Amino acid sequence: MARRIAWILVALFGGLALLFFVLDALGYSMTGEWKTALLGQRWFEFHKDSLLLIQPAIERHISPALWPPVAWTLTTPAWLVELTPAIFLWLLDQLWLKRRKR
Repeated sequence: MARRIAWILVALFGGLALLFFVLDALGYSMTGEWKTALLGQRWFEFHKDSLLLIQPAIERHISPALWPPVAWTLTTPAWLVELTPAIFLWLLDQLWLKRRKR
């Protein structure tokens, strides 16, 4: 069951990473200039109101110290933010499978 959930998450994050990379590539084909969209930009394009509310919500209800890492993540390329957990979960699954075979 855990492996199935891990593979669903790998497919979800990997698919989002691929989607964001394809959107960047389409932008390149239209303008001739490669620009990698940041996660905050993609989020703003999808639902700007929730992006505007996330900072006060995190600072008031969770911790003000948590906002700087979240802000840094929002200024990272969108495809990279999604690809990182996909690779991490895939590696964990591979290590778990290797350990189970012993």
